[in-house]
Amino acid sequence: MYIIPDYATAVAACVVTMLCWGSWANTQKLASKSWAFPLFYWDYALGVVLLSLLFGLTLGSMGEAGRP
Repeated sequence: MYIIPDYATAVAACVVTMLCWGSWANTQKLASKSWAFPLFYWDYALGVVLLSLLFGLTLGSMGEAGRP
């Protein structure tokens, strides 16, 4: 499990996550009008799932903290 070591880095990570909250609406606005909504929905959902798996399997196994 990845644990943020200091306060400043934790605050920076919180700011980044707050910016990512609006990623669905922002990327939908940036997509071209000819791109159908169902295609955008599936592409976005698949991308989020794959990226979450990638981060979970790589960053999730870093460090000794959180292990029994």
